[in-house]
Parts: sequence; C-alpha cells; structure tokens
Amino acid sequence: MHSTVALVLAGGRGKRMKNITPKQYLDLGGKPVLRWCLEAFIAHPRIDAVRVVINPDDQHLYNQATDGLKLLSPIDGGAHRQNSVKNGLESLVSISPERVLIHDGTRPFIEAQLIDDLIDSLSDSSGTIPTLPIVNTLKTAVDGEVTGTVAREGLWAAQTPQAFLYRDILVAHRVNA
Repeated sequence: MHSTVALVLAGGRGKRMKNITPKQYLDLGGKPVLRWCLEAFIAHPRIDAVRVVINPDDQHLYNQATDGLKLLSPIDGGAHRQNSVKNGLESLVSISPERVLIHDGTRPFIEAQLIDDLIDSLSDSSGTIPTLPIVNTLKTAVDGEVTGTVAREGLWAAQTPQAFLYRDILVAHRVNA
C-alpha cells in the first residue's frame, strides 16, 4: 500500500528564464534540478512512491534525468498547473494513497524535516502548505512606474511541497474542473 505519494510537477516550460531547456532539466552541481528533489523524496522513509507529471515533449529529458531512479511511470501534464495537478491526482486513483505531497520539480532542496512536519500536520487537517514571511520590499506599479509600497505585515510566501489528504484534494480538483 502507498499511504504517502509525492507528486512532483515537472511539466513547466520555464519561460521567464528564456532558456531552451526547461529549468527542471538544467544541471545543478552535476545533476539535473529535478533529480535532486526526486532523490530527496525517494530517500525519505515516509514517502512510499513518487510520480512525476511531465510535458510529453520532454520525455527524453525526463528519461535522462531519472535514469536508475525507482519511480512510478510519469504522467502527462496539462495546459496549466492546476490541470497538471489534476492529471497527477487522477493518475493515483488506482493506488488511492492516504496522503499526497505536491511539489514543484524546479525546487531541488527539500529537507526531510519539512516532509515529516507536513505529513504530521495532516493528522489535524486535510491540507497544509509551508509558508515563509515576506521579507522583501514590495512595490505596486502602473505602466512600469512605481506607484507605492505594499505593507509586508501579514503577507506570506507559499512554498512546496504542499501536503493533502488525497481524497480531499482529489475531490476539490474534480469540483473545480
């Protein structure tokens, strides 16, 4: 039984980087960015399986990046992140895990303690996301001209992985499809 599955989203194009190769497949310290996060999940004793959502055009890059790793077969993503998450969640129906951690494949460094904390938090809720307080100065602008400063108090940046009870997040995606 797979009680906790990591669902890693790696279908993005990384257009802001203006690089031909999507950033999840770029080299970082001798390994593709994607491989770093996959190895972290695979090595974690509380993660039972890992599935990656990819862009089908990147199958060859995915194969190179994941060579030798024990993963569930990849699933094709959708036009937008929410579609990719839904495709990934639907692909897990036959496994029916208790919990799913959804992670951005371009985020290579995942601490084992964060994974533990997220899984533990699901005993009290159906979903949880790690956040960090905003520390940068934020500005508003109109037509490229700064018009003001946004107060940081009460603002938090969402991080990944995000953890959910599988059935609850699947239902939420089906309702909002």
